[in-house]
Amino acid sequence: MKKFIQKISAGLSESALPEKARAHYAAGRYKEASDLFKELLKQSADAETKRCLADCYLQRAWAMAGKGMLKEACVLWENYAANAQPPLQAQDVYVLWLLAGKNERKAYAVLYGFNARQLDEEFPALAAYLGALLVSGASDLLPHLPQDSALLKHWEWVGAALAAYRNGEREGCEQALKQLPFRSAFRDLRTLLKAQLLAGADSEQALALLAKIPDESPYQPLAKACLAYRQSGADFVAGLSGLEHNQRRIVAQAKGLTARQGQLLEMLLKQSGESDAKTRFNLVLQYRDVLGSDAARAYCLGALAEYPGGEKDYFKHFASKDPFEENRLQALLHEQAENGYDAGFFWERCIDILKKDRPANDRKIALILRHMADKAHSAEVAALLADSLEYDPSDLQSYLKLLTIYQEQRPDSVQYAHWLERGLQRFPDDTDLLVRAAKSAADRKAFKKAAAYAKALLQIDPVNTLAKHLLFANHMAHARRLVKAEKFHLVEKEIQAAEQLTIDKSLRRQADLLRGFYLWQAEDKAQGLQRIVDTLATLHDDPVNMHFQAQIEAGLLELPTQGISRALPAFKDFLLSAPQLQRLIASLDYYDEQLDDRSLLFKALDKVKAPLKKSVEWLLEHETLLLAWCQTLEAIGHYELLKHCAKMANARWRKPAWLYYQRVAECQGDASRLDFMLLFGLQLALEEARAQNDHKAVGLIARLLERASGAPEHLPIEDETDEFEQSPISDDPIEDLFGPIPDAVFKRIEKKIEEIMRKRGPDYFAAQIMRQYGEQLGQQRLAILFMNQDFLWSAAILAGAEELKIEIGVGFDDILARFEHNSPQYSLPFN
Repeated sequence: MKKFIQKISAGLSESALPEKARAHYAAGRYKEASDLFKELLKQSADAETKRCLADCYLQRAWAMAGKGMLKEACVLWENYAANAQPPLQAQDVYVLWLLAGKNERKAYAVLYGFNARQLDEEFPALAAYLGALLVSGASDLLPHLPQDSALLKHWEWVGAALAAYRNGEREGCEQALKQLPFRSAFRDLRTLLKAQLLAGADSEQALALLAKIPDESPYQPLAKACLAYRQSGADFVAGLSGLEHNQRRIVAQAKGLTARQGQLLEMLLKQSGESDAKTRFNLVLQYRDVLGSDAARAYCLGALAEYPGGEKDYFKHFASKDPFEENRLQALLHEQAENGYDAGFFWERCIDILKKDRPANDRKIALILRHMADKAHSAEVAALLADSLEYDPSDLQSYLKLLTIYQEQRPDSVQYAHWLERGLQRFPDDTDLLVRAAKSAADRKAFKKAAAYAKALLQIDPVNTLAKHLLFANHMAHARRLVKAEKFHLVEKEIQAAEQLTIDKSLRRQADLLRGFYLWQAEDKAQGLQRIVDTLATLHDDPVNMHFQAQIEAGLLELPTQGISRALPAFKDFLLSAPQLQRLIASLDYYDEQLDDRSLLFKALDKVKAPLKKSVEWLLEHETLLLAWCQTLEAIGHYELLKHCAKMANARWRKPAWLYYQRVAECQGDASRLDFMLLFGLQLALEEARAQNDHKAVGLIARLLERASGAPEHLPIEDETDEFEQSPISDDPIEDLFGPIPDAVFKRIEKKIEEIMRKRGPDYFAAQIMRQYGEQLGQQRLAILFMNQDFLWSAAILAGAEELKIEIGVGFDDILARFEHNSPQYSLPFN
């Protein structure tokens, strides 16, 4: 070390040494700093340098203690004490380090130098630990403590309390503990003994008392042991996990556990949080004598669903008793192996067994059917849920699942109405069912029924917004009918009833708008017209929305619109902002729910068609808004505006969703009018949407393709039909012609076809065939071939391969022969 210091001294000037020492000190490098400070002290006995050196020793002592190196920590603290000025820091901790390091001689010497005030007031934590040592039997401490300290005085009372506790004298123990002051060094021991004195009925109070003992208390390990002792089951095991081995052994003995139970306990603690299903299964088998045969059997039976490999051991150790449980086990095992067919077979056997004791087992049967529904393909779920309700009609969730299926997954208005009616009969006050009933009635334009459901809903849920909107719509519709019937004396009453509902301001203004039409029709045309214009101005800040709503409201009342249109601001060259288009979408959705047919919507849209088309060009950057616009236009069937928007947006964004809307508009919503090349483009868009995780576009395009193929939308999708056996014989001409082409090559060709279609249009391939082979084949033959979509696709594959200069071994003559003579081709270069 001396040589090291000499090298440092030689390398540093006298002026650089202090800065270097302070830099190490500031950075927490106390070992290097202390070496430099010692060298500085040789040069000059500076008080600040000595203070810094002392602090370096103290910080290093703390660090050593933190690593469990208590002897080293004590040496460093003594070096600190040799350089520090009184009062010394961490004297109490130094004593504890000495005692923990079994250096009682030095510890007693330090304690002998303490007076009562220091021990009781300056070092309360040390006093608490010394008290704990006295409780544990370290009586040799007593002569070395200040004889007039509060610690020794309180120890006399604690000794009396402990003696009374051992002898079972509850009152004597309590009397002795009462003498201890609030801030006594034994206060945590007092809390612990009070908890132990509480009877079993007061276990919650005891647990609350034990929880008050702080983590830094020397009595905390004992408190944890007492807490664990009072627990049972999984909580008991969890409580023991925080104890040391000797503590666990003592608690287990106190609990009266046998040696075998203690072994199981240690195994559980060893595997806590790490064991897999197999380990747990084998552990239960190994200690089934401790757990009890029936409990072990029940656990292992349930565990087989997670660990099917234990089936052999299960049957080896547990004899078959219950045929229901054995079939249930087989069903769970097959489910674990993802064998739904065989699992269903064994569940059916379980149901047959339960049917022998009906109605006692009806709920169990229903639960099995609902479990099967959770695992079944979508095409089977509805039937299983319906069957379950025959056995247990009190399950609300089953009704709601059936309604979701028949509304969204397999739309069927008859079945939806049937299960909605049955659900309401069983749960007439359920808000979910009432909401569905109100919406269903409104969709059928049965406004009286919708209003009745809405009133029932408001009695249960007075702030339900949907119910208020439905009632508002019902009042408005009735008021319009009164205006058309010229029963003007009743109109104002109906409008006021609509306004009394606590709804948003825009709907209240719509009520005021109807009041304007009523005044215009029944009383004063000038006053009514002014009210209409003023109300529309408060509802909208643009002329397009104003004219649109005026057209709709006038049309609903079968009134002329010329005068109103002249009174409103001109809209011809107006461009809608994003919020204004959003408002128009909301208006379309609102009125679409109210109208029996959409001719009035079309008429109003056609009036403002020109500014709408211009506005779309202006709003091309608002993709989300335009998607919502297209969704609304598709819903109402206005394909002219849909085509205009989708075509421009698709050119701008090139995303699957835009291609979908463009194709829907082009075929006027009739998927059967889409030709092969358009369908092929949609198929490519579907794959692109899946790659982009665009689930909404995937659903839209997939349903359009299903409609194009004529397949019912509620049939099982591809992955649900995989389990059915497929015919080994293929009649697919594409497979016959191009099947041997490697997948990687075929994907390159598909990408080339997509590129050609994008650049040259979907009709490119048909036009190319006409140019090259029109004279040779004749129009009649080509017309017949063009009717076959597989022929067009084959021609596209050939063209794509030629563009890429890939030899696939198939020419146009081979394709022609395959489709005209139905003769498969085999002479391909990839065979």
